[in-house]
Amino acid sequence: MKPKKEAGITLISLVVTIIVILIVSFSISINLKSNLELQKILYLRSDIDNLTQKVAEFYNEYGEVPGNIEYTNVGGLAEVLNTVELSSKFYVIDLQAMQGLSLHYGKDYEKVKGTSTVVADQYGDLYIVNEQTHNVFYVQGIQMKENGQTKRQFTNYQVAKDFSGVNVANPPELLTGMQKIMYKDPTNTEKGEIIKEGTEGFDESKWYSYENQKWANAQTEDGSMWVWIPRFAYKFESEPTYGANTTTNGGSIKVKFLIGTSDRYYDDDGNIKTAARQKTTNETMKVASDYVVHPAFTNETSINYANGGWDTELTGIWVAKFEAGYAGGNNKASAKESNYRYTAASSHLDGIEVGETGEVDQAARNWLDGVYGVKNTDGTFTFKGEKAPNIKYPTFQALTYAMNYITPSDAFTISKALTETGNIYGLSARTTDSHLMKNSEWGAVAYLSQSQFGLNGTTIYNNSINLRSGEKERTSEEGKKGVDSVYAVTGVTTGKADGETLVTTIDAINSTERNYPSEGVYTWDQQIGEGASCTGTIYGVYDLSGGLYEIMAAYMANGNETLKNGASFTYNGSAVKTGSTQYTKIYPKGESNGQAEANAQQANYEANSKIYGDAVRETSKKGTEDSSWYLDSSRFFGLGKTFLLRGGAFDLKGTSNGLFSYVADEGLGSYHTGFRAVLVKK
Repeated sequence: MKPKKEAGITLISLVVTIIVILIVSFSISINLKSNLELQKILYLRSDIDNLTQKVAEFYNEYGEVPGNIEYTNVGGLAEVLNTVELSSKFYVIDLQAMQGLSLHYGKDYEKVKGTSTVVADQYGDLYIVNEQTHNVFYVQGIQMKENGQTKRQFTNYQVAKDFSGVNVANPPELLTGMQKIMYKDPTNTEKGEIIKEGTEGFDESKWYSYENQKWANAQTEDGSMWVWIPRFAYKFESEPTYGANTTTNGGSIKVKFLIGTSDRYYDDDGNIKTAARQKTTNETMKVASDYVVHPAFTNETSINYANGGWDTELTGIWVAKFEAGYAGGNNKASAKESNYRYTAASSHLDGIEVGETGEVDQAARNWLDGVYGVKNTDGTFTFKGEKAPNIKYPTFQALTYAMNYITPSDAFTISKALTETGNIYGLSARTTDSHLMKNSEWGAVAYLSQSQFGLNGTTIYNNSINLRSGEKERTSEEGKKGVDSVYAVTGVTTGKADGETLVTTIDAINSTERNYPSEGVYTWDQQIGEGASCTGTIYGVYDLSGGLYEIMAAYMANGNETLKNGASFTYNGSAVKTGSTQYTKIYPKGESNGQAEANAQQANYEANSKIYGDAVRETSKKGTEDSSWYLDSSRFFGLGKTFLLRGGAFDLKGTSNGLFSYVADEGLGSYHTGFRAVLVKK
């Protein structure tokens, strides 16, 4: 490391530097040929932006740039160096001194660290810094085509104007066990098809295109599909028009994709701007006037995970494309036990399953394990045998029996277990974090869907389909027909936003052809079925409206007995957890003892005034009734309803389902309640 200089850059040198930067940045115009070429430039920009910040922090603390090895082989950079840099020294950036840094390039550092200048000069996959200007350069640069000529990009200011009007997502970060997939789009005459990387038809440059509503998809070894949600900032451009507590549409959301793990984005003129974010828990974000970094991607440790953030800055997250389903339930995934057991010996049933009316509590059961609970003579429930069965790994595929009858506690546990040794996905706990979807992450998907990169104000189609298999006559006073089971199925729709419940069979679903429904059902890979995706294309996320109510890793710590239904993430021993983590969000309490349920819900809703990004307060008028965008349900936490469900369920009629629907719940393992998992790169 070099000693601190007594004299800094002169005023004349600084002016020259600024002029050169401006001339270079305004004179370059790049005609990028493909997404792949653009990704490489974004990787470079992200790396250099992050390194520039780290270099500044290091210099402020130590008074010197972080580098011991001088680098003299800078002839290839001559065209982008300013007069100060041409007459001063460069050093290989000491990456060991840069804490919490993840780079896409610069791998040659491992070959040169601890060596001499001569050795370092032989390598090009290196980042170097100028001792005077502190500008960072990538030695070998990134090659690109400009007007038919090959050029290279070496530094951040060099491409400042290349992104005029460009709004490009962070490239997906594949996880161990993942494979890139794209699709053959469905047409009037053919269904869509999955095209895997390495097979005929897969084109790396066309893997995804967010500006065309084609989000990046990947598949794990069991067949589960995952969708990349890139880091972004958002702004509410307009509110919907409300009548008497009603609205028939949603507001308008504008999204700017962010650069790497920074809060910076390119405005429409190609200038770098910084989006706002909450820095204290008392701060109220102005989402109607400023671009705000969505909290699902941010490190919120300093503000106690106030908005459902993470413990590091993220470039994006992988969201399950479909709700959790039973492995082997109309799919080829192998049913395999996890290391965790069910904790509830009872299930909340549709009474029709046992020849009764309404909803009833019965011995625990599910599609895969059958009935594994026992109802005792005193009305309590216990497990058959000595122990409960182990929870089988879910699979996240289309046309699958949705995984229901699961409590918040068990959904949280099995979602965390997706990376344990022996899992069916090929995921690794060393590189991947899996967890139950948080309310903030649901909000991130909903906002990106509502933006110009998704449905853009178009209502999503409803999944109001359910399977009532094993029908048989039952004896009852009314002589009604009962059924053995009631199950939702993933990736299907009636082709309507407010379609009413449709009972069908798995055989009918499997028999859809071309773009025609079977018994009123369209599947995810049909042209009309694409309307049930959050992008309106086969590349989006499904089952966000209807299907099963989805349990969020969110609750209200009001001390109610129902919190035990989420024991694995609400309780620590016998005490209710009162502090949010990167895995769970605890919402502020506003209710008072003795309040009526509706009053308690509204009081809790009003106490949530500063939380943003979760598609609750920002997209609804009150915490009761159906006041969310598109008339979706808005029933907030209250008294004994301590958990939050999203999206609605197959057995709801009308418009209560939807991207902006939320309903508080007691947390029972119910026939119409399921979940979805999220993956994050470590």
